[in-house]
Amino acid sequence: MKEIINELNTKSEQAKELGIELPDDGYWGNTSSKVCGMIGGAEGGNFTKNAVQAFEERLSNKNK
Repeated sequence: MKEIINELNTKSEQAKELGIELPDDGYWGNTSSKVCGMIGGAEGGNFTKNAVQAFEERLSNKNK
């Protein structure tokens, strides 16, 4: 399931896949932080992981 969520392009697509109802007016302020974290975490996790990985590779190549 995590792989599917991480491949989706938008947080709205992630929410739909997780079965989370999207607010009709687009305002997420009434949605719990737990639910919002489930959506945002999926997208952000890969970005951070990839950025750290790229930095580590550049750093190790620089030291050779």
